[in-house]
Amino acid sequence: MIQADDAWRRRRWGGRNRGLVAGAAVAAVAAVLAVAAAGRGQDPAALVGREAVERVGVPVWYDAKGLHRGDVVEKTPVRVGVLGGNSDTLKGALALVRSGAVYTDPTTGDVWFHPWGGDPRIVGHNSKAGPGGDSNGDTAVWFEGSEAPNRGPGKLVVYDTAAGREVSRTRQIHGATDHAGGDHYPPGNSFRYVSARRVVWSSGPEMYSHDVRTRRTSVVNTPKSRYLVDVHDHVKLFGESNPWVPVLKVPGRAEQRYPDLETHARLSPSGNYVLAVEGTAGRHGAVIVNTRTGKLWRVPKPAYPWIAWSYGDIAMVDTDGQLLACDAARRTCDRLRARRPFLMPTN
Repeated sequence: MIQADDAWRRRRWGGRNRGLVAGAAVAAVAAVLAVAAAGRGQDPAALVGREAVERVGVPVWYDAKGLHRGDVVEKTPVRVGVLGGNSDTLKGALALVRSGAVYTDPTTGDVWFHPWGGDPRIVGHNSKAGPGGDSNGDTAVWFEGSEAPNRGPGKLVVYDTAAGREVSRTRQIHGATDHAGGDHYPPGNSFRYVSARRVVWSSGPEMYSHDVRTRRTSVVNTPKSRYLVDVHDHVKLFGESNPWVPVLKVPGRAEQRYPDLETHARLSPSGNYVLAVEGTAGRHGAVIVNTRTGKLWRVPKPAYPWIAWSYGDIAMVDTDGQLLACDAARRTCDRLRARRPFLMPTN
């Protein structure tokens, strides 16, 4: 598995043999996992589909060629995005779970689950804002019938993509907001955190948290003069007003303020990194903060960025006419051969 991970990071997105290299790496991972699954009496196909993708950090995006996962491109049964506010951006919602992608047909509101290497299928209907997902797990979520914000009621659907079944369907007054993109965020929606235990989303000025087990929803309370930007388990990122400053709160460590960063930011799938934007007189580019150490790394290309996360703490940075895939741990970036307009993952 480590070999497959390293193979992607060493590639330079050029040449005709990329697909063969990626295919060989995934095949090697699949073979090892299949043997392990057989020995434990498990379904090899299901295990490979989940674990092979989860272990290998790869960028994911959608464009006219199809749904990209690293060097692998898969066709989708519907167009995942429609042209947004400019010629570079598709409007839609593309979410990730560890075994595949979940996206919306923008013309019908149908929600599709697209297992990697499998047959896509419709799992939901009438979703305006589209799905969110747990890229480290099997949980996908979306609202059906909600006109966000505050025009509900709608129903929050929690779906297990591995089992192929709904976990719950609860009536909600406030649905997730549909975003056309802007202020450094690509098109998508306002789901902030998705797991098998909890779902967090914003609707207007409020943030809501839904306990999957008890099926109870509550307003997220924040300290005075602060609002919640993002959350991952116990790691929280706040926005502080007057002046506008992001504040990182990590268990066991003093709060850390970043006065040179804007409050447009996202926590990574692991919660170990923050992808944000530096807003100073000399630089308006993407940065990555290590939540365990508090240290900051400036991503190359200091131009106005749109930011998102993919698998394995791979930061997606659309800037200066280029789409970059940046490995947060290794502090390296590769340029992706994405065809504009494209759609990055929703987060």
